[in-house]
Amino acid sequence: MKKSELWNKYVEKNPSFAGNGNVTLSAAGIRKLFNQTWDIAYEEGEPEEQRYPGDKNFAVDDLMKIFGMK
Repeated sequence: MKKSELWNKYVEKNPSFAGNGNVTLSAAGIRKLFNQTWDIAYEEGEPEEQRYPGDKNFAVDDLMKIFGMK
């Protein structure tokens, strides 16, 4: 899923995100956003190839992909 597709999912559930103004989130709001991200990834994500912690650069490669650095 591309970033733009994920953002569209957020806007569907939170129409205030579509505006140009500032959006503020409480601690509960940040938790809700995290939970939505988890749910979307679980429902619409694609399975990854099996990797094991013993593989070279297991954690570093995965983190770099998550943050778009690779």
